[in-house]
Amino acid sequence: MNSSIITQTGFAHLTDLPCITLQHGNATAVVSLYGGQVLSYRPAPDVDKLWLSPLAQWHNQTPIRGGVPVCWPWFGPADNRVNPKQGKLPNHGVVRTRMWQLVNQHAYSSRASATLEITVENLPHHVGEVTLQLQVILDSSLTINLCCNTTLLQQAALHSYFAITELAQTRVQPLPRQYSDKVTATTVSDTSEQAIFNAEVDRVYPSPAASLQILMPQSAVNLSQRGQDAAVVWNPWLERSQQITDLRDDSYLEFICVETARLQLDNAAPLNLTQQIKAAS
Repeated sequence: MNSSIITQTGFAHLTDLPCITLQHGNATAVVSLYGGQVLSYRPAPDVDKLWLSPLAQWHNQTPIRGGVPVCWPWFGPADNRVNPKQGKLPNHGVVRTRMWQLVNQHAYSSRASATLEITVENLPHHVGEVTLQLQVILDSSLTINLCCNTTLLQQAALHSYFAITELAQTRVQPLPRQYSDKVTATTVSDTSEQAIFNAEVDRVYPSPAASLQILMPQSAVNLSQRGQDAAVVWNPWLERSQQITDLRDDSYLEFICVETARLQLDNAAPLNLTQQIKAAS
């Protein structure tokens, strides 16, 4: 099976964005060098499993809304342990709005792979340089691996936006029956192992399974994950969608986020976080 990797300028309406495209057989994946961010995964032509906001921007230190943003070295607002001086820091870390470097690429008959890298100096809680590496592998699935060999306090998430067709009929399973509900700031015990979407959903599920499914009326996506201690499930619903400038009012009907995350800050440790996306046959 033929594989290739090409560099290109622009994807979708982001016409001046530096990107690379991995191709393996009929499958393609597009990765932005800005943010080290997968923007598209098409296991077959014209069937994109990821969602990119039509209002997404990338200039002026703006994170790209959609695809698979890389959150690192903190998730959401920076915890005191990674922000000891209580400075004003961007949500979800510092690498979503920086340029990464393509450091390795291979096109084999069995797969295409590309490795991106970024070095960050003097984090608020760590002096010196830290290197973060993102490997993207395209074969019969899409595998995204985020790795940092430095031992430090670090959170990370692969913040995947999945394209859906019917939000009311979309399910994520199996999930732990207890979760932290960020909408109500409570811990919830559920009777179901499924997440459904009939209001704003912003949940952190501790100790999720290694395999999850996104079920939709006409299709499904299988997720495999490693190195995680949490899964985050998010949909902004109407009111939040109206408040977010790079979403359309009805964008919430088009995606859900199912994020592979490592959120512990109890111990300094290296990072090795993986999410694999496979269209169910």
